[in-house]
Amino acid sequence: MTALTTLRVGARAATAEAVRVGRRRARADSGLLAFGAVVLAISVALSLVVPRLVAHAADDAVRVAVRDAGTSADLVARIGAPPGSTTRTADRDPNIAAELRASAADVRNAMPSALRSIAGPGSVSVATSVRVAVAGDTPISTRLVYVGTAAGPLVRWVDGAAPALAELPANDPTDPALPRRQLQVGLQADTAASLGVHVGDTVHGSLPTRGPVDIVVTGLYRATDADDAAWTGFGDLLSAQDPLAGSAQQGRAALLVTDDSLPDLQLVVLARSLVTTYRYATHADAFDAATAPQVGADLTRVQADPAVLRQTDGRSPTIDTDLGSVLGGAGTRLAAARAQESVVVVGLAGVAALVLVLAARLLVGRRETQVLGERARGASLGAVTTRALVESAPVALAAGLVGALVATAAVPGRTSSWGIAAGLVLVGALAPPVIAVNRARTAWSGRRQPANRADRDRLRRRRSTRRLVAEAALVVLAVGAFVSARGRGLLPAGGGDVDLLLAAAPLLAAAAVTVLVVHAVPPLLRAAGRVAQRGRGLVPVVATARAGSVAGAVVPLTALTMAVGMVVFCGTTTAIVRSGQAAAADERVGADLRVDGELTQQEVDALRASPDVTAVAGIAVQRSRSLGSGAGATVDLVLVDADALVTIDHAHGRDGGFARLVTGSATVPALVDPALAETVRLVPPRVLGDSGDVSLAVAGTLDDSTRVGSYTSGTVPRPRVVVDRATFDGTQHEPAELTTVLVDGPGAGRAVEALHLDDRAGVSVTTRDGWLAAWAAAPLNHGLVALLSGAAAVLAAYAALALVLLVVATSRERGRTLSALRTLGLDGRTGRAITLAELAPLAGAALLAGIAIGLGVPWLLAGTLGLDVATGGSHAPPPTVAWWPVLTAVLTVGGALVVAVLVESAVHRRDRLGDVLRVGER
Repeated sequence: MTALTTLRVGARAATAEAVRVGRRRARADSGLLAFGAVVLAISVALSLVVPRLVAHAADDAVRVAVRDAGTSADLVARIGAPPGSTTRTADRDPNIAAELRASAADVRNAMPSALRSIAGPGSVSVATSVRVAVAGDTPISTRLVYVGTAAGPLVRWVDGAAPALAELPANDPTDPALPRRQLQVGLQADTAASLGVHVGDTVHGSLPTRGPVDIVVTGLYRATDADDAAWTGFGDLLSAQDPLAGSAQQGRAALLVTDDSLPDLQLVVLARSLVTTYRYATHADAFDAATAPQVGADLTRVQADPAVLRQTDGRSPTIDTDLGSVLGGAGTRLAAARAQESVVVVGLAGVAALVLVLAARLLVGRRETQVLGERARGASLGAVTTRALVESAPVALAAGLVGALVATAAVPGRTSSWGIAAGLVLVGALAPPVIAVNRARTAWSGRRQPANRADRDRLRRRRSTRRLVAEAALVVLAVGAFVSARGRGLLPAGGGDVDLLLAAAPLLAAAAVTVLVVHAVPPLLRAAGRVAQRGRGLVPVVATARAGSVAGAVVPLTALTMAVGMVVFCGTTTAIVRSGQAAAADERVGADLRVDGELTQQEVDALRASPDVTAVAGIAVQRSRSLGSGAGATVDLVLVDADALVTIDHAHGRDGGFARLVTGSATVPALVDPALAETVRLVPPRVLGDSGDVSLAVAGTLDDSTRVGSYTSGTVPRPRVVVDRATFDGTQHEPAELTTVLVDGPGAGRAVEALHLDDRAGVSVTTRDGWLAAWAAAPLNHGLVALLSGAAAVLAAYAALALVLLVVATSRERGRTLSALRTLGLDGRTGRAITLAELAPLAGAALLAGIAIGLGVPWLLAGTLGLDVATGGSHAPPPTVAWWPVLTAVLTVGGALVVAVLVESAVHRRDRLGDVLRVGER
């Protein structure tokens, strides 16, 4: 017989009747197959839905970040002078406005595609610097500004006429002096009324004109849309601005140049005094998490090398925007979200895979007699594999397809978890054949055994050694995953996908702990059995004898431990995030309410006098102060009302050490950032005030709180030196201007409303509860809590299923034992007690191990998971132990165990004891 013939005969023998046998077995065990298919479909759907939900939340987070950044995220290209302008030209270009708009389009078209896709058509402006002038009889600060867009006029003229081209004066070639020219401009109507300027008034002053120029206000206008992005940076075109403190001017207002009068602006103003700006509003809806990195990369490239935007006249505009830092901060949050999602998805998939294996073990166990009978009659292992695969593969593929369709219908979109979904389908398809083949191989291996006991012991020790080596490798792998995760995080340093080995660290920890539990439980049960044998009760003796075989079941114990561990992990992480967000609200706001902006001392005193206000602390930040010659350090000097801060800290249960700033001595005590501790030890700190250098006495180091200084997400604040405001002002000629005020007490909000501070331009009011609610509702933060809570519920269900499958899988042997005992007079209540006591050691061991894992993993991986990004604090939140995840795990396992025992007792109550007495079998 040739090899090909042998192969054909073997293949025919392996596949003969496989379809018919598989169909017959599927009909016989349709309920168990359906159960496994439902679990597989749900698991596949979850593995696809969770990343999609996180991806949608990530897209929303990027859009919200760009939207919240407002106009600071716009792309602003600046060029020194408008096209065609020179310092010597005597000609005016009537097409200059159209050329500017064309140039704005050219700059946008020269941008990389990613930047161009998120940028609007753009607006153009030409402006001079602010100078002192007199409009009519009113002294003002003013500048000449042109603003234009391709969409059409931005203003409507309500009085007078729109500025137009002025008549050129006759040029006398014999006169070397420049002739007097005219420039027509417009003024905002309300601004003109408040300043007393009328149509026809002339503006005189130190504006950067070339030669004598009459600047005439020919019309008054109102903006058609004051919220148009084109007005960004030109508030003085929309309303009169307050004059600088101590100046003689009555206000600050810009003079508007139109398309028609722009050629005269080009003619009469020095080219070097004009700044041309192209502003491209960014469309937040055009961003998503996938394109944000490319936008950031293109922006960095353009800012580093503006030559890519070079125009035909050789000029290269420079891009100025905060979009890069906005996307950088969003990128950090997205990386943390991917890390957190990966742990949850891998945890769900790992537990689901073990539940599928348990279901497959139960399925194969129900038909073990048939499989062994076929093997005894000469069936090959290939035939056993084929018959099991023909049954399991279609069911697994159908369940996986249903799960994928459900996921797509529920949450449409891209996903990157097809590998995990495919892995679950493979487990569902291959677990029954592998378990069936293993049962058939071990029962009818045909392997020869040594005749003498010494050789058999040697082989047994060899197998035991191999098992110990594998278990030790698993423990080492788990430890290595944790060490690696703590060292470099769940995301590779260069970006990219999450490292699945590190994302599976909680599951590896559960598997490693299960190995230890498997070795620890049998000695404990033997000790408990010896104690039970000395007693008089039946339940302890039988339960400890039976529990040994149950507790040695590695797969059920691992599944239950993993499920419990992930339930507690998700709950504990949720508690850490919530408590961390509350702490971050204290850190960011510092009191019940925070007011950022310039406030007078009279307003602070009014806040203190308001009812139900317990404390008001003023803060003044003086930036970029040298810490003294030889120190080589630049700091932010923060002046605080130390007594009030002590009161606020005491009310919120914290101690910032501000009491050390009030000593009553002649020196000025200071708290310094920890980064400055070594510097101030070597060099006595000194700061420059308006009365000269002020020596500081270091009273201690500052905590990590940002409530006494400005905080910008994604940036590293400058080192701070904090002193008492009253003490420092006592050494100065003038008191420092307040930049922040912390208001504490139940009446803080009413006090601020009474002073109308929340309506004042340039002043922002933030409440602690408002910041906390807004931060918790942010897409990624809300999505993380929802993800963890939902995953905990699903994992609790998996834990209950794992325990129920274990009870059902061991029911046959336990049923024979209990039925035999029933023939000797065992009552149902005692039988249920024996069953409960038999399963309690495994359930208790898995519960304790899972709780330890669930509480320990967040503590070990807190910094790696990026929880500080989710909480909004400056550092990773401290571990928090919450009672509800532990209680959930205990109730889930205990409830499932009790229900399974009661159901099994009800089933065995119908067993026929006569069959047990006759054949010893059900």
